[in-house]
Amino acid sequence: MNISQKKPLSLDHVLMTVHDYEVSFQNYKKLGFAPSPVSYHPWGTATSFMMFEDNFIELIGVKDASKFGTNAVNGFCFGRQMGKFLEQPEDGISLIALHSKDTRGDYPKLIQKHPYNQGIVDFRREIILDDGTPDEVVVTIGLLIDDDYPQSSGFICQQHRPDLIWVDEWRAHPNGATRIAAVTYGADDLSILKSRWDLDYGEKVVSTKSEVSVQTGSGELRAMTFPQVAKRYEQIDQPISHDRKPHPVALTIATKNLQALAAILETNQLPHQVCVDRILVSPTVTGNIIMEFIQER
Repeated sequence: MNISQKKPLSLDHVLMTVHDYEVSFQNYKKLGFAPSPVSYHPWGTATSFMMFEDNFIELIGVKDASKFGTNAVNGFCFGRQMGKFLEQPEDGISLIALHSKDTRGDYPKLIQKHPYNQGIVDFRREIILDDGTPDEVVVTIGLLIDDDYPQSSGFICQQHRPDLIWVDEWRAHPNGATRIAAVTYGADDLSILKSRWDLDYGEKVVSTKSEVSVQTGSGELRAMTFPQVAKRYEQIDQPISHDRKPHPVALTIATKNLQALAAILETNQLPHQVCVDRILVSPTVTGNIIMEFIQER
């Protein structure tokens, strides 16, 4: 997909938030990803990307908590939000980002529907290009975080310099990964996620007693009851959870070559299970998320 063709509110990226950044970064390389070089946000977090065709995984962790408060808006600081998430013992997806071509145009419309919002944040992140030239990633985000259910929340994200994000070399993964096909949430009460997704996607949301889902245009969001999650992924370890609030439990990644992925996992001795039509990787090495790889169609 041409990034300029991405639809508003389609999945842009997930924030895989981890305590031990270096170990997690190396684990993602062992999984067969080609992460972008590590860089740093002004508010104290470290970041690296697993870039795909039209969405990506952002591996993020706290580097310097003394910088919390930098670029705060209405008392909200992104670094502090990540630090608060990491006060719990387990890693995981803390937030998701939805695509916007015009955050300042989209956000006023969204906050008319969303009762929880924290404002717009502009930030720049300095980077060094492969040839040694300095440059800046420029992003505008609109925050829509429900303090009661933060892991069910997210923000809209406008990438002003997509050329510095969707770098061809960063999208060539040895494991053949091409895109996030789905983010799966576990929940006792599916209505919490359904009510949020209804605000954004309306009639596109599909609902049954045990599952809610919506196709965003670049990846599916779906929620299952915890028993359904355990049944779907019974072949592999379940993520650790400190409470029963809705939260992401699995990422479905499409790959061009399941066989190559299986060989990488075997070589690096990472815990996984090869199934008939997919490969499941243990959350013990992915950041407390079941990673489900499927063959790209």
